[in-house]
Amino acid sequence: MTDLSLASSGASGPPARGRTAGPGALASSNGFAAEVGLLLRRNVREALRSPVIAFVFPVLFPLFAETLVASAYSRVSSLATFPVHPYTAYMAPGMMLLAGMMGSGYSATALVLDVQTGFLNRMRLLDVRPSAILLSRVLFDALRVLPAAVVVLVVGLALGARIDSGPAAVPVLLVMCSVWSVAYGGLFYIVALTTWNPQAPLAMSPLFILLMFTSTAAMPTNLLPDWLATLSAYNPFTYVTEGARALMTGPVDGGALLAMAGVLVGGVVLTQAFVIPLFRRAVER
Repeated sequence: MTDLSLASSGASGPPARGRTAGPGALASSNGFAAEVGLLLRRNVREALRSPVIAFVFPVLFPLFAETLVASAYSRVSSLATFPVHPYTAYMAPGMMLLAGMMGSGYSATALVLDVQTGFLNRMRLLDVRPSAILLSRVLFDALRVLPAAVVVLVVGLALGARIDSGPAAVPVLLVMCSVWSVAYGGLFYIVALTTWNPQAPLAMSPLFILLMFTSTAAMPTNLLPDWLATLSAYNPFTYVTEGARALMTGPVDGGALLAMAGVLVGGVVLTQAFVIPLFRRAVER
């Protein structure tokens, strides 16, 4: 389950050349950043051994939507009231952000398994800060979605999407995707740390469908039924998507960007306000 070998925890000397530092290095480094870095590398190696949910799944559905769904709805953009042409350019911002939502249950499930297998207790014996364990998982979530976001964005551009704000908007869009992944993924951590069932976060995976189709990711407000347009106004994914769309197809709207920033920061703060106490309770069990 873990790459951090407990057998090396009692070693007094430095790690051998060419070998990855184990928990002994975590205990002796006595640095928060060092602990987070080592645990983050462990999370990456763990994910690379089973990459389907962590890295492959985040690409599949957004690419499916960008190719087949966008093709099926392409004629909608010919309507005079449709705001962006072609349809792929309208849909691309939401699909890039959707990549940040896919596979969100992976880290939450892995965290529960860390507790159930005793990994968390072993880290406590080595005086590893619990906050380093949680932060390494959150950072992994933020980094995990970047390859998928890049692939989805590049494919979207190849199919007709555009970034009118210029190349400088690309890193901003990727940061948005990472932060949105952390905010959305917090819901999965809450469920995992409440139920202690490693399957519960994975069972929440279809939630992205509800958020996507009750937002403006696939259709503008003026073309939605009244009840759905009203519902989309309460959907946080709407505001994140509109902020990304303002950067990609314009016009750059300060109000849309401010609303997007508020949702992203508020989402992270709100979910972590529940996750941190729940994780602290798990550590004290």
